Amino acid sequence: MRKSILAALKVCSIIALTSVGSVSSYSVQETHAASCRGGQGIGVHRTVRLNTNGGKRYGTSHGGAQNFLKHKEVVLTFDDGPISSVTNKILHELDRHCAKATFFMVATMAKNNPALAKKVANKGHTIGIHSYSHKNLGKLNGKSAISDVNRSINAIERAVGRDVAPFFRFPYLSENRSVNQHLNRLGYGVFAIDVDSLDYRFSNSTSMVNRVMSELNRKGKGIILLHDIQRVTGSGIGQLLDRLNKGGYKIVHIKGSGGKDPVAPVLVSSAESKAKKAKPIVVAANTATQPKPKVKKVKVVKKTKVQRTTVKKKVTRKKKLTTKQALQNRNNPIRAKLKKRIVITQAQPAKKKRVKTQKVAKVTAQDVFKGNRAKVLKQFNKNKQAFRAAIKKRIIN
Repeated sequence: MRKSILAALKVCSIIALTSVGSVSSYSVQETHAASCRGGQGIGVHRTVRLNTNGGKRYGTSHGGAQNFLKHKEVVLTFDDGPISSVTNKILHELDRHCAKATFFMVATMAKNNPALAKKVANKGHTIGIHSYSHKNLGKLNGKSAISDVNRSINAIERAVGRDVAPFFRFPYLSENRSVNQHLNRLGYGVFAIDVDSLDYRFSNSTSMVNRVMSELNRKGKGIILLHDIQRVTGSGIGQLLDRLNKGGYKIVHIKGSGGKDPVAPVLVSSAESKAKKAKPIVVAANTATQPKPKVKKVKVVKKTKVQRTTVKKKVTRKKKLTTKQALQNRNNPIRAKLKKRIVITQAQPAKKKRVKTQKVAKVTAQDVFKGNRAKVLKQFNKNKQAFRAAIKKRIIN
């Protein structure tokens, strides 16, 4: 009975393509989720292929208009990795639950761990772009930010060894208008979030999982933001998948279609750029058949001894004597002139400019005493007048 049911489900698992607006989705066999760990694994409920052409936006935190999730459906996304100590734990738990996720990688991290980046791709997870070195692109000018995006796409694809999904997420979710326009031209989708795990704030994995579940229960569905560089996420991802499964939530795996290769940024020196502008040298495939270029033979004429001596004399005449050499040579007429200059400078030393000093009046102790005495008398008179005025008021009243 069980075998017949499974066979029927396999037949029903033939992919039926449906298009809903700009989002094309296809259902995945339900047996994948049901057969995982005897029904204990959450599995993948369905896969959605997103057509990102036109610069579409996803996630309610930054006004994403593309709503492709149904009630109690979630997308797991991991930022900032890969790093072996955490990403490997996450991959292990995802395999245990037969689940798929999207990893928004930082290019420098992928370059440092190319084997791990390839492992993520080989396991069937989706890879997106999360900048080159996690700079705040919102604070950069347009050219620098666009160059960062192009470098990150090229570096991540080189590390992974294949094309990645046309998905981009801004570091700190800090957007740049020029980058948005550039991503639109490339056909990349911009991903924000619906549920923030805040895993970087927690030291306890249970607290992080409780935070995610409370936000999901409030919103009902969404794109979850996690980080595969946080230890809390590595230790708590298994618990989160168990809680999602028990809570009736379903995993949706997203894939991308569309996107163009970015224009590589100009990072060469001026000398290299000049060399590129020069005419290219065409090398023939078969050099044996090509005729050898004719080389003109130049006759070498040996110089005689007389010619050599005349050349030497010309060279010595062109050389200018230094002052030291001129003084040592007694026959040189310049020596007498230099001696005269030295004697004149020694006999007439440079006159020192007189600096006019301003006479500063000396302040004696008597002057200080007089000044203090005047201040005291002035204050005494003020007090005396105030005292008399007060007495007059009393007498009048």
